[in-house]
Amino acid sequence: MDPKKTHIQVREELLLAKQSRLEGNEGRARVCARRAAGTAVKLYLENKGLIIGSENALQSLDILRSETELPPRVQTAVNWLVQRVDQNYNLPAEIDLIKEAWIVLEYIDQEDPDINDESLV
Repeated sequence: MDPKKTHIQVREELLLAKQSRLEGNEGRARVCARRAAGTAVKLYLENKGLIIGSENALQSLDILRSETELPPRVQTAVNWLVQRVDQNYNLPAEIDLIKEAWIVLEYIDQEDPDINDESLV
């Protein structure tokens, strides 16, 4: 993955997530937040040699939570990012996937500052 393109994609997904929430489209906001975090995680895992690049955003998040030892708060964020919605397409009210995506992005920035010249967050 190209780090600069990944950086741009993550920022675009986060902006789209925020815009979708403002427009009242929480489902789309969740999808964009997941893609932002998953895209950054994919690059991080590639840099660590844990994946080869064919994984999608959700698969990358799954690999991160199973293959690496994460701080408890980051583990919680990843768990919430991969949690499925209920039959009514909702998550528990206390879960804010945009906030959780930021927690994962901040962790990646601290763990692998070489991902890009600029931070992901």
